[in-house]
Amino acid sequence: MNTGYLKDLLWTGHEVEFEYEANRYTVKLINYRSTTEYAFGKKWGNKITSDYFDDILYRRDYGVSLNEMLNEISSSDVYVY
Repeated sequence: MNTGYLKDLLWTGHEVEFEYEANRYTVKLINYRSTTEYAFGKKWGNKITSDYFDDILYRRDYGVSLNEMLNEISSSDVYVY
């Protein structure tokens, strides 16, 4: 999945889920009154958050970065809500 397309989906209010190595991950944009924050992590677990998209894109909290995961998955593993 293209990271630009992912960012566009998030900014239009969508939540994106995908499967990677038998785990389901979620990426979303959370809007607060004064700021917005990106959240990424396993669907049923703790999430990493940041004000900046690139921070969640390149962090390796799960062994590989979100960017690497997106490059390895196929479109059939992606769910947009």
